[in-house]
Amino acid sequence: MSNNGLEAPDLARLGGSLVVNMGTVTPEGVSNYAYALRAYNAVGGPVVLDPVGAGATQQRREAVKSLLAAGYFDVIKGNENEVNTVFAVNSPGGQLPQQRGVDSGASNSSLEEKAKVVEELARREKNIVVMTGAVDVLSDGSTTLAIRNGHEYLGAITGSGCTLGTTIAAFLAAAKGEKLVAALAAVLMYEIAAERAAAREDVKGPGTFVPAFLDELYRIKKETTEGDSVWLEAAKVEKIETGDID
Repeated sequence: MSNNGLEAPDLARLGGSLVVNMGTVTPEGVSNYAYALRAYNAVGGPVVLDPVGAGATQQRREAVKSLLAAGYFDVIKGNENEVNTVFAVNSPGGQLPQQRGVDSGASNSSLEEKAKVVEELARREKNIVVMTGAVDVLSDGSTTLAIRNGHEYLGAITGSGCTLGTTIAAFLAAAKGEKLVAALAAVLMYEIAAERAAAREDVKGPGTFVPAFLDELYRIKKETTEGDSVWLEAAKVEKIETGDID
């Protein structure tokens, strides 16, 4: 909720999570990100990096590199180009993708190729990596999963990726020590809520989808707190074996 790094030590002690969202990157902003990152690392608070538009400009690529050196991120979440940029900035000879902005764009990579990048980045950073897309890919460097839930309306509205980042952060705060499970549960809740919202008769397109989506997120939360987890029956998750991919 704060862009002031000086507030981070006080906020970190409240027991929640930190989301470092690179939507607006300025020298002062990057300094605040690093200050907040160190504050949450100091108390063991979960931190999510959302490298928005990481491959769009040299300044953003440098910001990613600086943040990776500043501290530890429990989860890195981004679209294919963003995750590929995070992977490449600290990889010798890494191919840096060019983004126009926060766009994900059409992909020329197979699911297995995406999974390999996600798994290798998670192993290198010793954390969880989530690559969003038509099929989401998630890995802790050992276990790599594909999630086939969601709806195309998510790609037609502004801020859907940023909202997923905060959802993951909330789950991390609630299930400390279970990062892979927390991230998986967050993505599933988000994507299944999108499916449920899109299926409603009152939803005619992206404009009517947004309020319905918020309602479905709330409904799933309410159902779960009341002991009803039937929504999880809609989960479409598969394990990806990357060992044989060159």
